[in-house]
Amino acid sequence: MVQNIVMVTLSLVFASVILLSAASESVPYMGPRAYLGDFESEPDTQVMMEILAKLGQTIMRANDLEKYGTLSSKRGLDLGLSRGFSGSQAAKHLMGLAAANFAGGPGRRRRHA
Repeated sequence: MVQNIVMVTLSLVFASVILLSAASESVPYMGPRAYLGDFESEPDTQVMMEILAKLGQTIMRANDLEKYGTLSSKRGLDLGLSRGFSGSQAAKHLMGLAAANFAGGPGRRRRHA
């Protein structure tokens, strides 16, 4: 009984897929010649000049960011990756910073008398 219901359901699904695929229209193949119409007319020179100006500004801005990145990397926290600053020294430094920021950190303890 269950097998009959499963077979009827599968056949209905298969038939509906076939009917829906036959009813839908496929997109026609455009091929590589579809974009030739874009180049038939002369491009607008004003638009091209604006695009080139924006491209030049973007390139100059990227160069400035690269220069800034190299300058700021010289002043960053090293943590021993390049010049012999050991990992234990970096850990002690970071633990000291954490202790200094902690409310019950180092310093003179006041006793309540």
